[in-house]
Amino acid sequence: MKHLANVLKTALSVAASFCLTTNTAFAGNLSGKSANELAKMIRVGWNLGNSLDATGQGANAETSWGNPRTTKQMFDKVKEAGFNAVRIPVSWSTHVSNNGQYQFAIDGQWMARVKEVVNYAYDNGMFVIINIHHDNDQWHMFPSNQYLDQSKKYVTDIWTQVAKEFADYDQHLIFETINEPRVVGDPNEWYFDPSNPTASVSEAIGCINQINQAAVDAIRNAGGNNMDRLVGCPGYVGSIDGVTTNNFRAPNDKAQNRLWISVHAYTPYDFCMNPSIQNHSWDQKFYYDIQWLYNSIRDKVMSKGYPVYIGETSSSNYHNVEDRKQWERCFFGFSKEYGVPCFLWDNNQEFNQKDGAESHGYLNRNSLQWYEPSLIQTIMETLGYDPSSVKDEIANEWNAYAEGKTVRIKSNVEIKNVDVISINGVKIASLVSGGNECSVDVNHNGVYIVVINTENGKSVKKIIIK
Repeated sequence: MKHLANVLKTALSVAASFCLTTNTAFAGNLSGKSANELAKMIRVGWNLGNSLDATGQGANAETSWGNPRTTKQMFDKVKEAGFNAVRIPVSWSTHVSNNGQYQFAIDGQWMARVKEVVNYAYDNGMFVIINIHHDNDQWHMFPSNQYLDQSKKYVTDIWTQVAKEFADYDQHLIFETINEPRVVGDPNEWYFDPSNPTASVSEAIGCINQINQAAVDAIRNAGGNNMDRLVGCPGYVGSIDGVTTNNFRAPNDKAQNRLWISVHAYTPYDFCMNPSIQNHSWDQKFYYDIQWLYNSIRDKVMSKGYPVYIGETSSSNYHNVEDRKQWERCFFGFSKEYGVPCFLWDNNQEFNQKDGAESHGYLNRNSLQWYEPSLIQTIMETLGYDPSSVKDEIANEWNAYAEGKTVRIKSNVEIKNVDVISINGVKIASLVSGGNECSVDVNHNGVYIVVINTENGKSVKKIIIK
């Protein structure tokens, strides 16, 4: 008999060994991998939010939003926890000037600092994403016909310089063209109807297609390893709707199979962010919101041959740790099941007094301790536990089997309690028995894990509902 505690310990050991063996494999040159192959190599990522994307002036801009100067030890801590990728958002617009060669020439000090921070993670054998982040304004990149030529010039200048600076870096370094492109100030800045976008949003979507194209072309033309570089492209506002609306087009790429699609998903919004809602408790209905998201990614984007990554996701801290853990089990469970790597958004704000929706602090960047370690542990357990490793012959004194949409359990000894968990870690049902037989209705097809507690301890079994 395998006890559940041992199974979970094994899962954590596997997760840890995965990171170690993966990093060993990454030593040296990583090249020639397709977008799909690279996506499969990324287990889970972490965002260095509100640091290099802060929009202050000068070399110290990264501390202008209150975060400390970035150190290598931060990335060491992130890697140690089980993350094998990081996303480093970068804002460039406050560090550019016209030098004759480029209309938007990047300040040398800022480029050097970005490179230094990238190296902290890159030298750790981690995947690293850098992008153009908070530069969505009318002086730099703005997706409207009025500013289209300037926007294309801006991303061309920035990506030409950045891609040349990092030309020798292998496929561990990934570029992301732009971040959450949108019509700032528009009534539909953050949300729109993908089946019937307004005129301004439709115009923006067409412009975003051209801006993405200009960025990809600049990267490919920069030489070095940039024809082999994986490049991420978002749609309008970075949302799933932005890349599933009919007007969105992925760029035509000179490189073969080196594009993936970027999506941001704080899903469901009412649970993850909405500050106007008082109750941020986990509800089973949220499972279906998350399922819809991943089904849309699979059926409307991945079905066209493009891998997808969720570049930002998190649930804001509303003093609801256990509920957030339930959300993590569901969200990252689907991430694993659908093969969509996710990057946890971390802005180092454990409690944002001004805006509760922005309390996404996980790593205390001063003490280098996790604010709530169990949240990180839950993500790693969810990604590390593989239900396919659960064998059917685990416990001799009890058996579980499917009968239609019902899981039936029979035991030779008294059953204390039973949990039924979906493949993505969501507890579907929990009951106290006290007898030798019980049943649980699950209502949906899928793979489920039955966890039974008898006088002999806990054990598990995989059940398939067809």
